Amino acid sequence: MKYNGIIENNLRVIEQKLDEINSWEIDSFEKLKNSTLLQNASERALQVAIEMMIDICERISAIEKIQPLDSSSECIAKLQEMKIIRPFPEYKEMVKFRNFIVHRYERIDVEIIYSILKNKIQLFGFFIEDIRNS
Repeated sequence: MKYNGIIENNLRVIEQKLDEINSWEIDSFEKLKNSTLLQNASERALQVAIEMMIDICERISAIEKIQPLDSSSECIAKLQEMKIIRPFPEYKEMVKFRNFIVHRYERIDVEIIYSILKNKIQLFGFFIEDIRNS
């Protein structure tokens, strides 16, 4: 990877958050639904992992001397356009989820959290792989 140590540290934070999520063994919707502790922990771990993705995209944009973009979604789209990361539309959805968590204080629907944990968690691994192989 031609990028700096800060980016690698951020990748490790994502890996740490994924390890934490995996260690909780959320193997059913009921398990998550019945535990506010797991709900809150999962929400926070996902938020931090997504924030690390955003930070990495912004740092790579700066390193590549790309004009600052208006939003995190645009920054991710730019790296996809440059073929640094794969063109998964779910990345933008993840940024929207993170924004919802950060800017709204009411309870997040448990079904959304569970859906991300079961259907989108592997996207973090693809992101890490793409950045490390760039």
